[in-house]
Amino acid sequence: MNAPAGAPRSYMPDSGMAVVKKVMVGEGEAPLIDLSLNESSYGASPSAMAAGLERCQRLERYPDPASGALRAAIGEAYGFPLDQLVCGNGSEELLDIIARIFARPGDEILFCERSFLQFPIVTARVGATPVRAPERELAPEADALIERLSDKTKILFLGNPDNPTGRYMPADELARLVEAVPSEVLLVIDSAYAEYAMLADDYIAGHEFVEGRENVVVTRTFSKAFGLAAVRVGWAHGSARIIGFMNRMRGIGNVNALAQETAKAALGDLAHVRMVAEKTAEERARLTPQLEALGLSVVPGAANFLLVKFPTGTNHTSAAALAFMAEQRVILRQVDDYGLNEYLRITIGLPEENDALVAGLKKFMV
Repeated sequence: MNAPAGAPRSYMPDSGMAVVKKVMVGEGEAPLIDLSLNESSYGASPSAMAAGLERCQRLERYPDPASGALRAAIGEAYGFPLDQLVCGNGSEELLDIIARIFARPGDEILFCERSFLQFPIVTARVGATPVRAPERELAPEADALIERLSDKTKILFLGNPDNPTGRYMPADELARLVEAVPSEVLLVIDSAYAEYAMLADDYIAGHEFVEGRENVVVTRTFSKAFGLAAVRVGWAHGSARIIGFMNRMRGIGNVNALAQETAKAALGDLAHVRMVAEKTAEERARLTPQLEALGLSVVPGAANFLLVKFPTGTNHTSAAALAFMAEQRVILRQVDDYGLNEYLRITIGLPEENDALVAGLKKFMV
C-alpha cells in the first residue's frame, strides 16, 4: 500500500541504516561513538538517577495518572499554574495530541520547510494538508510563515530551535509572528532545545506569549539537556482551556513512574542542566572551526548538534562520509529525509568524542 500524499519518509534512510546496523553488531571493536540522536553527552543529574533507582524498589505501584507531583515541580521551577501544564510520553506525544484535537482532513498544518520530522508525521496521521514555508539560510522566517496562513490553517508548528538545522527565530521576530497569527490558529512553539539556546541573548522559549492568549502552546522535553531520553517525558504549557483539552485526550498514566520521579528530581538540579548547556556551547564553538578547516560548511546553530554540509561534485559526499565514519565506529545522522542530501547532522559529544570525529573526518577528506 502506498503512503498518503505528503507523508514523510522514515527517520533514517535505508542506506544509512544499513551502514549503522553493520557497524553496531561488530564485536571486539573500538567503542561505538553514537553522534546521531541528539542525546545529551553529559548524562543526567546524579539526583535524577538516584530518584529513578529508588522508584525501582516499588515497581508494583502504578504511576500517578495525572503526573501531579511532576507538574507541580515544573510549575514551581518555571512559575506556571498547575492547570496550564500537561505531561506526555515525550513531547512527541503532546504534538500528536494537539494534531488529533485541532486538525482534520481538509485542514492545513503549517511549518517551516525543513522542520522537525514529527510535524509532517502528525499531519499525515490526522489526514491534514502540510504547508511548508521557505526558510532564510535554513532559519525560520516570520514573514514566510505569515504569508502562508490561510482560512484552512488550524495549527502552526514552530521548532525553536528547529531540528535538524539548529536555527531559531529571534525574540523580536517571534513576537511579531505571535501577533500575526489569528486567534483561530493554534501556534505551537516546540522548544525542545531551549536549555541550549537560552545562552543566546536574543532567544526566548515563548512562554511569555501564553498569558492572555488561547492559541499559544509551548512544548518542552527532558530528553535533551536534562539527559533523560531513556524515560521519555515531555511537557506543554498553554492556557487552562487548551491544556484541559489535551489532558482529556492523553492516555491515563501516559508518563511512567520512573519518568515522573527522575524528571521531578532533575528539576531540583538545574545547575546540572546549566553545566550541560555551557559545556555543549564550548564544544560547539571549538568544533565548528575545526570542521570548517576541513572544507566543510557548518550551519550556525544553537542546539546540541551541528548541521554540516559536504562538498558537491567530489567523492567527499555526505553519504560517503556517513559510511566512512561508521567504519571508524562514529555514527552520524543522514538527513536525506529532510531534503538535505548534502548534509549530515552531528551531535556534539564529549571532548574526546569530538576529537575522534575530527580525526576521522580528516582521514576522509584527504
